[in-house]
Amino acid sequence: MRRPLLILAVLTLLGTLLAGAGLWLARRGGGPSLLGGDRLLTLVLDGPLEDYAEQVPFTWPGERPAPTLAALWRGFAAARSDASVKGVALRIVDADFGFAKAAELRRQIAATAAAGKLVACYLDTAGEGGNGTLEYFVASACPSVALAPAGELNLLGLWSDALFVRGSLDKLRVEPSFLTAGKYKSAAEIFTERAHSPAAREALVAVLDGYFRQLLAGIAEDRELERDAVAALIDRAPLSADDARAAGLVDALEYPDQFESRLEQLAGGELAREDLLDYARRRAAPARGGRRIAVLFARGTLVRGASGFDPWSGESFVGAESLSEQLRELAEDDAVAAVVLRVDSPGGSALASDLVQRRLELTVAAKPVVVSMSDVAASGGYYIAARASRIVAEPGTLTGSIGVVTGKLATGRFQEETLGATHDVLARGAHAGLYSTLRPFDEAERELVARRVDDVYQRFVGHVAAGRKLTRERVHELGQGRVWTGEDALAVGLVDELGGLDAAVAAARAAAGLGAGEGRLELLPRPRTFLDWLGAAPPPPFSAELVALARQLGPERPAFALELPPGLVRLARPF
Repeated sequence: MRRPLLILAVLTLLGTLLAGAGLWLARRGGGPSLLGGDRLLTLVLDGPLEDYAEQVPFTWPGERPAPTLAALWRGFAAARSDASVKGVALRIVDADFGFAKAAELRRQIAATAAAGKLVACYLDTAGEGGNGTLEYFVASACPSVALAPAGELNLLGLWSDALFVRGSLDKLRVEPSFLTAGKYKSAAEIFTERAHSPAAREALVAVLDGYFRQLLAGIAEDRELERDAVAALIDRAPLSADDARAAGLVDALEYPDQFESRLEQLAGGELAREDLLDYARRRAAPARGGRRIAVLFARGTLVRGASGFDPWSGESFVGAESLSEQLRELAEDDAVAAVVLRVDSPGGSALASDLVQRRLELTVAAKPVVVSMSDVAASGGYYIAARASRIVAEPGTLTGSIGVVTGKLATGRFQEETLGATHDVLARGAHAGLYSTLRPFDEAERELVARRVDDVYQRFVGHVAAGRKLTRERVHELGQGRVWTGEDALAVGLVDELGGLDAAVAAARAAAGLGAGEGRLELLPRPRTFLDWLGAAPPPPFSAELVALARQLGPERPAFALELPPGLVRLARPF
């Protein structure tokens, strides 16, 4: 048994070495690649788009690594300055990501077209049997948009549907027991209410209105239409292909082969095709020598301990220990001129958030740290950003949520009255069972927990006030758990600038005294090596959701604070 495993390990190692040699040869000599001649870069968007991934250094035969925003950002930037790249052709099938990432893609598309490159988008359809608003929103940034003759344009607008399980819990005899700081902090309403509270509805309506304004403005500007005309088209949707062209939403009705032929004519002849992601990987140079701008990605729920990824649920975790250690190393590295911390997090543990912000504060004392906000940087995600040198958000970033929620689901009645299970509890200490999920908080316990929640909230308010140079009273007005779009957050002083990674990197360079284009970019965390992969712990046998459910039904569960409401997390992908 050992021999076949040894042979497999050796063959895998040889394959990895050969792949590494190929990459080295491709980069050798400073040329763009070993591929000769002009080319057209291609990209298919079909599904989720994460900010960044620490990729295993190989894929199985026939498997392609999932696209990331970091890779696309790097690929578009390289293409704009590469004379051998004549253009980019995008085929948009499914866009399963948020409004902020869509804005970043639209900005990269527009910048590439402005650099004189041919840029065209193709849609088989926009939302076959579903809402195609986000797919079209991305495509509308292309100077040329083609739609299949039998396709349709489901430019239906925005839709938010929040689930409430209070009625189900009542039937199961499960008792929700939660406390919050801030009238807008509605994370627990999924358990405690049957519909949005007035405050939660107010916040949701404001976010939807902000998104809708951005949607209308973006499409109207790119398609040279009036905003009222775009709103009227949304109300008429779904639109047939003929109607979409007549309305000026698309430029051509073509099958894929016709689209390809037209691109060749526009480019002046047949061009070699290369996948944009492959091109980005080839053009990525290791960060060696000279001063660097470190772009550090923090994606997922904030937890104590190490960062991780659940392959079953696809959920990422930002570990306070891992992120703090990375920030410490960057602060101590004299070759790192500045840091861009890219945040895509709905929050999580209050303690984890506070540990990270302390390390970020120490890093800011050593060098500039600019935060770039992705789809979501709220609650704990905003907490870790508040003391950065500068905060850059997308207009559609969900941010703020300065508030606290904690509590438990009490399952004692469910276990006894429904399952017939009983518990015989022994305890020492007046509040030993404070976090037991067998029963809800009693009056005395609620007072104790309320004091603790208020302590955390006051710490949050003071932390933001110091970082944003606002009074505590003003932060409380903006806080109370309310979530803002990046556009609205700029108006009230919670962020400094609207833009994406390009704007954040430019701000970091300026703060470090570097000129435009100076300072090599380094994306972090670094991709795992082959040995890292071999030594990695096996994935958990159950998904994060099942583990969380098991903990919820167990005898004890720690308090969970600074969460973003589930409805607002879904609203970050509102289509």
